[in-house]
Amino acid sequence: MASFDRAALIPRRLTRRGFLRGTIGSTGLLLLTACGGATQAPAPKTDAKPTAAPAAAAKPTEAAKPAAGAQAQAGPAAKAPVSLKGTVLTVLHDSSFIPEADPFFKKQIEEQFMKDTGAQVNIEFINQNDIAAKVSASIQSGSGPDIVEHGHGWAHIYQEGLADVSDVAEELKQTTGDFYPQVEAYTKVGDKYLTLPRSVLGLAYFWRKSWFEEVGASTLPETFDELHAVGAKLKANGRPLGQCLGHSVNDPNVWCYPMLWSYGGREVDEQGRVAINSPETIAAVKAMADAWKAAYDETGLSWDDSSNNRAFLAETIAGTTNGASIYWVANKDKVLFLGDINLGPLPSGPKGRVTQGIVWSQGIFQYSKNIDAAKEFLRWSMRTDVWQPWFEVAQGFYNGVGPKQDDNPLWDRFDPKLKVLKNYPSTGRAIGWPGPADRKASLVLAKYIVVDMFAKAVQGDSPESAVTWAESEMKQVYG
Repeated sequence: MASFDRAALIPRRLTRRGFLRGTIGSTGLLLLTACGGATQAPAPKTDAKPTAAPAAAAKPTEAAKPAAGAQAQAGPAAKAPVSLKGTVLTVLHDSSFIPEADPFFKKQIEEQFMKDTGAQVNIEFINQNDIAAKVSASIQSGSGPDIVEHGHGWAHIYQEGLADVSDVAEELKQTTGDFYPQVEAYTKVGDKYLTLPRSVLGLAYFWRKSWFEEVGASTLPETFDELHAVGAKLKANGRPLGQCLGHSVNDPNVWCYPMLWSYGGREVDEQGRVAINSPETIAAVKAMADAWKAAYDETGLSWDDSSNNRAFLAETIAGTTNGASIYWVANKDKVLFLGDINLGPLPSGPKGRVTQGIVWSQGIFQYSKNIDAAKEFLRWSMRTDVWQPWFEVAQGFYNGVGPKQDDNPLWDRFDPKLKVLKNYPSTGRAIGWPGPADRKASLVLAKYIVVDMFAKAVQGDSPESAVTWAESEMKQVYG
């Protein structure tokens, strides 16, 4: 695959207006791939089409019922419904990788919120890579949805267009406990919460037990170096590891940032000065570059967030990082190799194991004529008797936003293999560490600078050259 040049996509002089325009303009915040349009992995041999929930999951027709084992403390649930008759709310969410989750939530809205309040709620679910463009267009035009689901640190990028939801956030903490540090960093801008956290998507390493055993690995390797050594043997058997290094919202970022950090690299120092060019960063990039041809499916440079799911279920890769959706589909479709799928923690590096969870939150646009009603919707959506049934349908794909919400008895009803995802957010680190997860850090992520640094090296640039390129790009952002 031909190498690519990202330098032209970042403005040389970054004013405050130029920052926002550069983020939401021609790039649409989030580009799809590193080398053009996204390509798909081969169609699954198992014909794994996600159309229904596992038997243990709640059904949409039961949406109005609290999940069995739900915590007694329901927080906002104690309040009487507010009359919103005549109000119309428009909501935009990302399309879940758990196919049953979206219709379940829509059913909850219809059978509970709309029935209890008299409001009309029109909700749309779209591909997560398309949300940023919708947010951008709405802010620029001053019209569009009342509520949009945000990923990562988007609240910092779109702060001028978002309403303050601090009152709802403080109420929510009574149920969830203080938000996890990464959640707090992504949703709070200055002294205000500009989005309300909804969930954290936990990650695990999925691996085929029998295939690993064939090359002498009876357990999941602990470190990146050990995983890559096993991966080289697997690829020699025609069963490579799989990893997305394209431009997609989640998978490439949640692999590259933890790998950078676990080797001791960092984007900036404590004072927010660019510090990416270090021996530790070069070591992380070199480790990935050395392993790419030897151990990985090299088409991963053009993958999106769904490609590794399809490839794993198609039995074309032996291991990958993902949320619980792979196991959810395999369980639902009763694939023949379900018992051969194991889950483990992400690899560690010389400086330990560090993760970056995917934080999803809900923001209200300032242009909305229904801000108070939108806040009522946010309160309702995070009530325990609403959130927990949705959580149960997803079977471990989502985590809570605080430790009290995550200490959930429903985990005991899920497949024991999924327990590795419980309390995942407690290990999460926010982008920009050890500096703040501010607008500049969010733009670095949105521009895929860290991802492209790794991608350039696996395509043939020297690790030193790739890191120097990233340093130059980051200095344009940080000034």
